[in-house]
Amino acid sequence: MRSDFSCLFAGEAGYGVMSAGSTVAKAAGRNNLWAFVVNEYPSLIKGGLNTCLVRLAAAPLPAHEEMIDCLAVLSQDGMEQNYGRVQPGGLLIADASLAVDSSRLARGVRVYQLPLLQKGSGDVAKIMSNSAMLGAFCALSGFPADLIEAVLASEFKPEVFEKNRLLLRATYELAAQQTAAAVFPLPFSEPPARRMLINGNDAIAMGALQGGCKFAAGYPMTPGSSVLTYLADYGPAFGLVFKQAEDEIAAINMLIGAGFAGARAIGATSGGGFSLMVEALGFAALAEVPLVMVNAQRGGPSTGQPTRTAQADLAFILNASQGEFLRIVVAPGDIEECFFETFRAFNLAEKYQLPVIILTDKYLADSAATHPFFKTEGLAIERGKLADPDWLAAHQPYKRYEFTADGVSARALPGTGGGRHIATSYTHGEDGFYSSGNREYAGSEPEVTVKALDKLFDKEPHILAELEAVRLYGPETAELTLVVWGSTKGAALAGMELATAAGLSVNVLQVVYLSPFPAAAVAAILGRSRQTLLVEGNKTAQLGGLVRMHTGIHLANRYLKYDSRAFTPSQILLKIKEVLA
Repeated sequence: MRSDFSCLFAGEAGYGVMSAGSTVAKAAGRNNLWAFVVNEYPSLIKGGLNTCLVRLAAAPLPAHEEMIDCLAVLSQDGMEQNYGRVQPGGLLIADASLAVDSSRLARGVRVYQLPLLQKGSGDVAKIMSNSAMLGAFCALSGFPADLIEAVLASEFKPEVFEKNRLLLRATYELAAQQTAAAVFPLPFSEPPARRMLINGNDAIAMGALQGGCKFAAGYPMTPGSSVLTYLADYGPAFGLVFKQAEDEIAAINMLIGAGFAGARAIGATSGGGFSLMVEALGFAALAEVPLVMVNAQRGGPSTGQPTRTAQADLAFILNASQGEFLRIVVAPGDIEECFFETFRAFNLAEKYQLPVIILTDKYLADSAATHPFFKTEGLAIERGKLADPDWLAAHQPYKRYEFTADGVSARALPGTGGGRHIATSYTHGEDGFYSSGNREYAGSEPEVTVKALDKLFDKEPHILAELEAVRLYGPETAELTLVVWGSTKGAALAGMELATAAGLSVNVLQVVYLSPFPAAAVAAILGRSRQTLLVEGNKTAQLGGLVRMHTGIHLANRYLKYDSRAFTPSQILLKIKEVLA
């Protein structure tokens, strides 16, 4: 029996193909299957081809695959671009008005054309075409229509649900007359526990709320925007205030103000928006104000490809803003890490009083998967060295930026008795005043400058000691070690499993925290690796350069992908075989 099944729903924007895909994924997840959903859409206000790839299996899925078992399509463009993806023996379900070139299909693909596009005025008739498509999909694939109906009933008002149900059933009956062979290979059953269909950005937003975030601000920029929209929708119930700023410069300064006032705050953007934030990022670092920012990468440079994926912002994020200062950069690799590393980001930002940047990308941000509810037992909020009135009374005059062994000084929130201080963008001494004009350090500006900069970096060893910055999957030693970061993790792990099944010896090193760079941990693992393969989604091997700069180890074998699409396990398996051969 097949272990997975994939269907691609495709059609012009406005016909609800993404809703169709998510409905199938939800129905599967509620009946003990696991889904992985990849949405693709162009950067257009209206029109263009939208697709929703749904991969289903009896076990959790870490990534998608390009080849599909079923193509359900409502537009000619969707047909033309995806002929070659339908596997031999698969299904092609198309609207009756489309022209099908069977010569471009693999052997044994069965073609079914039905009246799927709904005629009528307005968007209501148009968007109901997805219900007709779902009816045909259920009849021809063997996916139970009643499971689809149960999802629709839970999401639509009764009168809207009934219209869609009738259309779904009518198309189901029509399609059922054309086939007697259901191909859906997976069993359904009652799940042992409730699960959710969730994408990376929603997991980040949930992690922020779990972490006590009380303020969010930003200016919409794909693919980071949905972090903000989730917080705008659900945050008020948790005491969060959301502000859409006039631009990214205003947004990050609002976040810094909130952090200075003692509120945990988060912003989200993409590379173009982050470019506008970099001067203020340095201000947060020098003033030692806690800040959490999400940068969801997309193709660049410039406007680039707003709705496509890339891993090309790493070097930029590590070096953004003038001068030198310490920052924490974490790149979650899956939905689980999006939630828990975001929660941890707030603790780190306040504990070490610095900016923490969560580096994700369109693929992880926008792809959804069936996932168990997050286990939050034991998660504790750590606010670091917050000065209360009693402590301040015993430490007068209060030195906000006192030079300490760990680089972290006590932080007094505005309004705390005895905690009056200045926070400035100038290089400063312990009391916060500009170094050259400070009487306490008169005539010793070079000394104060050195101490001020050293203070920022004195935190580094303590951060490295605290973090689980790298993770090794598979055997301790292997013939080949894949070196990855961010969303590439899922495809790499699945590729490792495929390689192991083929008798190959492979493990995966994931670098989770990229700044401060865990040089010792990376060097220790790579030091016992026989061969390595760097896998990342950019042209210039940015993680590879980082590894060589900090460890001296050159990762000669490289699989670099910068075609605006994510890696798949099968692609990585082919590269593994090539390297080991």
